Amino acid sequence: MAARIEIKELGDSAHQKEITDAIEALDGVIEAKIENGALHVSYDPLATSEKKIEQAIRSTGSTVKAAATDTETAHPDLPTPASLEQAPVENADHGKQS
Repeated sequence: MAARIEIKELGDSAHQKEITDAIEALDGVIEAKIENGALHVSYDPLATSEKKIEQAIRSTGSTVKAAATDTETAHPDLPTPASLEQAPVENADHGKQS
C-alpha cells in the first residue's frame, strides 16, 4: 500500500527527519520520504495501518492535514482478481448446461 499524507508545517530538515524516523520505526513500513510538501509512505497493510502511521506522525508534534491511501498494483506475472473470478463463473455455467 502507499499513502500520501499532508502534514501541517513540515518545518526544517531536522524535524522532517524526526518524522520519517518515527514512521520507519513502525513494523511493515517499507519506505518513507518527504517529497513535494507531503509524506509518502509505502507499507505492508498486514503489518501496519494508515492510522498507526498517522499516530507516529502526531507523536513528533506534527499535525496531519490530509491523507490518501492507494493500493499498489500487483506484479504483472500474477493473475488479476478479475481473471480469478471469471474461471469459477465459467465452470459454473458449464455445470448448469449439462
